[in-house]
Amino acid sequence: MQPLNANYVIMITHAPDHTEKALQALTAVRQVLAEEAHIEQIFFYGPAVSYANCFLGYPSGLPDLQQEWLNLAAERQIPLVVCSTVGSQYGLNALSPPEGNLQNGFTAGGLTEFVSTLAGADHLLQL
Repeated sequence: MQPLNANYVIMITHAPDHTEKALQALTAVRQVLAEEAHIEQIFFYGPAVSYANCFLGYPSGLPDLQQEWLNLAAERQIPLVVCSTVGSQYGLNALSPPEGNLQNGFTAGGLTEFVSTLAGADHLLQL
């Protein structure tokens, strides 16, 4: 068990279409929060940058995982940061529509910001 009030940085690396992994990641993050830990940032990297695309859609019958992350972030005041450099490789233009396709609730950042935030955290949880 981790100490109470520990600070975490979470890195999500799987694509949004991996529903099982996404649900496991949401469960893990909720468990961290249930243990009274603080999450400094949730950073979306690699294929996970697609979570920040405002045109992301989910088929009927599947959970809207983008909205799940947005709801969790809003409830707990957790920044959702997407790697803008990797995002461009996945078709993400890190500006709000109509200039870009960055979903409201996500912010664009880079590895420098991620590492800076990580330096002040107690734990990194990569999912």
